[in-house]
Amino acid sequence: MMSGKKGTIGFIGIGAMGKPMSLNLIKAGYPLIAYDINPKPLEELKGRGAIIAQSIKEVASRSDVVITMLPVSEDVEKVILEANGVLDGVKPGTIIIDMSTIDPSVSRKIAQVCLSKDIKMLDAPVSGGQPRAVAGTLAIMVGGDEGAFQDCQDVFKAMGKNIFYCGRNGNGEVTKIVNNLLGAIQGMASAEVLSMGIKAGVDMKTLTDVISVSSGTNDFIKFAGPAKAFKGDFEPGFTVDLMYKDLGLAMNLAKEQGVPLLMGTLTHQMYLLMKSSGLGKKDFSVVTKMFEDLMNVKLRL
Repeated sequence: MMSGKKGTIGFIGIGAMGKPMSLNLIKAGYPLIAYDINPKPLEELKGRGAIIAQSIKEVASRSDVVITMLPVSEDVEKVILEANGVLDGVKPGTIIIDMSTIDPSVSRKIAQVCLSKDIKMLDAPVSGGQPRAVAGTLAIMVGGDEGAFQDCQDVFKAMGKNIFYCGRNGNGEVTKIVNNLLGAIQGMASAEVLSMGIKAGVDMKTLTDVISVSSGTNDFIKFAGPAKAFKGDFEPGFTVDLMYKDLGLAMNLAKEQGVPLLMGTLTHQMYLLMKSSGLGKKDFSVVTKMFEDLMNVKLRL
């Protein structure tokens, strides 16, 4: 479907992630039509040649592939399924790609409704945050019809570097939730152990240099921390609110599957503490500040 002349991409949700992803699609040569309830981020897309739609239905009716990038499960359901939504406007053969991070059970439900109308839907959440969205090097985890996945390979490659087919509808979401749960646990554990090491008299650079090449290494120590928190920069980035939302998805999934999440539950509560402390709009790496305050140390490089 997407071979030869590049089909039109519709993009709904031009936020912190959606805008750079849209810009990379334009850069790759795709005609793009976009919609967001907030007109401000659409201005840059218009300046780069995108068509700005007046409604969700208009985006769907003029697109070969419709991408949604929205905050929560309810938003995705509303945008795709409700009156004057995506399903009301799509042409036969259109593929819907939801790149939001939402409940897998909700994603599967939406996919079934789409399938009943002969429309294929893929769930394709992303990892890598805003810097990798800008660079076009996101990891993308895709669930759904494998043929539709193959048809959209070039679309995914315009936005990401590591593209994974994860199986049936909802499996992309499961994979993303597992990844973010582990990332959040790593962040909290890293902040705790670094604070202890500094409290005991070892400087921060020594600790991070050693850990980054030893058995305790993780993405937070090597990338997320140095990019933000270890400089004392807590501006987002990926916010506490969003990480708390993703941890809530992990709690939902664990409940559905009858899986006990011991470290996950503690991490979920830690992020609730940060939200209730007024840190919801800060970068998720502000977890370091909680331990700095607790142990009276500074985690700085």
